[in-house]
Amino acid sequence: MIDWILGIVMVFAAIFGLFLAAGAYDIGMTTFGFGLFAFGVLFDFWLVKKRFDARKAAPVHSLPALGDN
Repeated sequence: MIDWILGIVMVFAAIFGLFLAAGAYDIGMTTFGFGLFAFGVLFDFWLVKKRFDARKAAPVHSLPALGDN
C-alpha cells in the first residue's frame, strides 16, 4: 500500500518539476525542475519493477498431481 501512495506522490512531484521548469527565469531552476521530473518518472518506473520482481519471486502454488497423496 505504501508503494501506491509513494508512487502518487512522485507523480505530483514530477508534474511540479515540469511547472518549475516551465516558469523558470534562470538555468538553475530549469535544471532543478527537469531533474525533479526525471527523478519522479524514474522512481515510479523503479516501483513498477520492484512490484514485478516481487511477484516473480513469489512461490507458485501448484495443485498436486492425480495419485499423489
